[in-house]
Amino acid sequence: MKEVPTLQVDVEGAIRTARLAAEFDWTWYLDKDLPGFCDAAGWDLGESTEYRTDLRTDLRVQRPYASADRQKRMFDEVSVLVSDEIDPSISWAQRRRPLVDGFAAVGNGLFPAMGSPTRVAPGESAMMSWERPLVWIQLKIVYNTIVLSLISQESQETADGEARYLAGNW
Repeated sequence: MKEVPTLQVDVEGAIRTARLAAEFDWTWYLDKDLPGFCDAAGWDLGESTEYRTDLRTDLRVQRPYASADRQKRMFDEVSVLVSDEIDPSISWAQRRRPLVDGFAAVGNGLFPAMGSPTRVAPGESAMMSWERPLVWIQLKIVYNTIVLSLISQESQETADGEARYLAGNW
C-alpha cells in the first residue's frame, strides 16, 4: 500500500483568486478577459490550442496551473489548481482524508471572504459554489486534486438546464 503524501493546499491563494474573480468585470471574451485577469492576478498566459489556453498561476502548489476552456473568441470557464495532485495510483480510501481536509480548509477560508455558498454538495466530488452577477465561483474535489473554477453565468445556466433535463425536471 502506497503512503499518501501530505497534500499542500494554498488557502490564501484560493481566497485571493475568488475575491478577484468576484470583482472582475467579466465579458468572457478571450482576448480581453484572460490577459486582464492574468495581469490582475499576477499570472502568465501559457500555450493555447483550439480548445484551451494554459495559465501559470502564482499559487503555492506543486503545479501552479490553470486552464481556460475556449470556443473561438470566447471562453466559459477557468479551472485553477489550488492543491497539489495526489498520485492517481493511490486508492480513493487513502486519498479521501487529505482531499476532504484540504477542501474543508479552503472552504472555511472562503466563507468569510465570499459568504455562505449558493450551492453545496457532499461526497467524493464535494462541491460548493458562490453565484455572483458575472461569475460562478466553484470549489470542488476533482479526483486527485482540489480545483477552484470560475464559470460564466451562461455556461452555468446551460449545465443547470442539462442537469434538470437528465433528472426529468423539465
